[in-house]
Amino acid sequence: MNWDDLHVLAVLQREGSLAGAARALGVNHGTVSRRISALEESLGHKLVRRLARSTPLTDNGREIAEIALDMEQQAHHVERIAHAAQGTMTGRVRVTAPPVLVSEIIIPALRSLRAAHPDLQFVLSANSHLASLDSGEADLAVRMVEPQGRQNVIRRIGSVAFALYATPEIARLPPSQWRFIAFDETLAHVPQQRWLEEFAGDRPLDLMTGDFHSQRAAAEAGLGVALLPCVMAERCPTLVRVVDEHPEPRPVWLVIHTDLKDAPAVRAVADRLIEAIR
Repeated sequence: MNWDDLHVLAVLQREGSLAGAARALGVNHGTVSRRISALEESLGHKLVRRLARSTPLTDNGREIAEIALDMEQQAHHVERIAHAAQGTMTGRVRVTAPPVLVSEIIIPALRSLRAAHPDLQFVLSANSHLASLDSGEADLAVRMVEPQGRQNVIRRIGSVAFALYATPEIARLPPSQWRFIAFDETLAHVPQQRWLEEFAGDRPLDLMTGDFHSQRAAAEAGLGVALLPCVMAERCPTLVRVVDEHPEPRPVWLVIHTDLKDAPAVRAVADRLIEAIR
C-alpha cells in the first residue's frame, strides 16, 4: 500500500469530488483518479462509485477514508511537535487572514520581522474562508469572526473600524442621490452589509462585489458610496468619508494551534501581528 494514496482518499472524502480533491492537492483530475485506482487495487476493494456527474465513496471507501483522515490529523500533529521543538527563529510560518488584513496590516508589519530574522519564511494565505489549523493549513490565523475549537489558543487582539467613503464629487451630491457599492450574495450575511442595507434604505445598492479591494476600486472610480475598512480607505487620497455614521467595529482574533504556542518562530510572528493590529 502507498500511504500517499490514503492521503488522496482522505482529501477526496473531505472535498467531496475528484475536482475538489485535485484543487486541494494541486494536481490534475486524472492524477487523483489514478491514485484512487491504485489504492483500490492494493486493497482489493472498490472505494468510489464512478458515476457520470459524481464519485461518491462506497461504504468501504467511507470507512477507510475516515481512518485516513485520522491518520492525516496525527501526521499534522507530528509536524507541529517537530516545528515547536526546533526552538529557533528559522523555518516556515504559515499565516491565514482576510485579504484586507493581509494587504493593509500584515504585509507591512512583516518588514521589521524579516529584517530581524532573515531566516524566517512566511506563507501568507489571504482567504475569506476559515482555514483549519488542525488540518495543517496554517500555524496562525487572524479572523474577523469569533473562532471555535478546543485545540486552539484564541485571543482578541483588536478591531477593524468601517465608514462610508466616496470620491469628493459623489460626496457633494445630495445624499438622496447616492448609490451604494455593496457585497454580493456570498457575503450578504456579514454585519456591515446588513448595516449598509439599513442605512441605504430605498436608495440603490447597484454595484455588488465579493471583496473590499474591488469595492475600493469601484469607489475610487466614482461608481458610488462604499462601506470600507478605515485602515484601507484612509490611505486613498481620492476618497473622503461622507458621513459620521458608521457600524460597530468588527473584532479581530488571533488563533494559534496549542501545539505551536511556544514555538519561537510562531511566537515572534504572533507578537508582531498583535502589535500591528492593536
